[in-house]
Amino acid sequence: MPVVCATNLSEPAAHAAQAAAAIAARLGETLWLLGVLDSDHPAPEGPRSLDEARRRLSAEAARLRTPGLTVEARLVKGPPGTVLVEDELVRKARLLLLAAEGWGHVSPWRRAPVHERVAQHAHVPVLVVRRNGDSLADWAHGRRRLLVLAGVDDSRTSAAAVAWLHELRQVGPCDVVAVSVCSPVEERERLGIHTPAHLEMLDPVVRRIEVLDPQVERVLLRELNERVGELPGEGRLELHVEPGFGRPADHLLHVAHARGADLVVVGTHQRGGLARLWHGSVSAGVLRHAEQSVGCVPPTQAGVRRAVPPRAVLVPVDFSEASARAISQARSLVRPGGRVHLLHVHRRSAADRTWVMDQYGVVPEPPREQSVVLERLKALVPHEDDTAEVQWTMEGVTGDDVAQAICQATEREGVDMVCLGTSVAPGPSGYFGDAVARALVERCRRPVVVLHA
Repeated sequence: MPVVCATNLSEPAAHAAQAAAAIAARLGETLWLLGVLDSDHPAPEGPRSLDEARRRLSAEAARLRTPGLTVEARLVKGPPGTVLVEDELVRKARLLLLAAEGWGHVSPWRRAPVHERVAQHAHVPVLVVRRNGDSLADWAHGRRRLLVLAGVDDSRTSAAAVAWLHELRQVGPCDVVAVSVCSPVEERERLGIHTPAHLEMLDPVVRRIEVLDPQVERVLLRELNERVGELPGEGRLELHVEPGFGRPADHLLHVAHARGADLVVVGTHQRGGLARLWHGSVSAGVLRHAEQSVGCVPPTQAGVRRAVPPRAVLVPVDFSEASARAISQARSLVRPGGRVHLLHVHRRSAADRTWVMDQYGVVPEPPREQSVVLERLKALVPHEDDTAEVQWTMEGVTGDDVAQAICQATEREGVDMVCLGTSVAPGPSGYFGDAVARALVERCRRPVVVLHA
């Protein structure tokens, strides 16, 4: 699979070609120089005729050839935003590089600059080289380390971008800062974190809504670590959670500027039309406003993952016979060394509101009942010979919406599955009926196993 560099033979394109040659040599791949001649919108420094384009492209290929590196050249004609996406060579490439500058005048009615249109529609990773192209070449030649900032979330495109970091480390040593942009308010609601908020005791600066709760931050760092996983190759890995509101691209670029990153890596959803307008695009914002070079990685084809036993299962407990069956089922599902989390949801009453006025999210159980409930949960742990192979954790929370409280606990605890037992006619001894089961299946982002009575 070759490395392809699109060039219009301008000075910025020459810097991109230099970086492409160094990367191709390090990967042991052939470098293809794809000259683009756009007669409608010629580059200011580009060739004015077909003969001049062929002559200059040939000279550029000769300049980049080194012992051990094969350089091929081909000339295509037409709008670069179209021909580069449709070209068969590009579709089969391992990587496409092109300069962000030097592509000629972009009319106001054109949708986006050339590099944005290519990155939006290409089927392969696109490395958009900005003025720091020389630093990329030095990195590929082994003269320096590369500081890479990667935007990470829970999407498939983000997973593809993380996988591409492995490819970068094959070229040379990379220090990676994995950044997750979050809204503190939304994350508190998603996780149901129950930290007291005594606003009158807080410093005015700390009162700002941008403040990220330490408990929320710990969960987000754990999730970020799970999404990034192990990065093979040389270089350190740093996890960073950036609180912010508005466009995530702005916050990613703020961190990139503050850290002095050489390269920003993002996944691209490749939405088009109204979907792109409605959902926005982090990659488009990064491409348009970044000072650094940008790597855009398209979503990969979803593969079939090998089925493995869950490492953590959550069991909602209402102390009914149905809960006991669910605990037994969860114990049989979880892998050795895994964890079963028992959760009791206390339905908040009017008498409880006096002690929860300074709380947000799902709150703990009333203080007078906490210790009693935890003892009752401990009593439900099976006393079998292999029970020690499983870790048992317990928690009691208070909430108005039982299904929501369970969903928040799954996010907070990072479990792989929920195992719920339902009763035929929920009463004082149990309140998990079919209505709670249906709401949980509809709203929970984890698989839900329902054991009907």
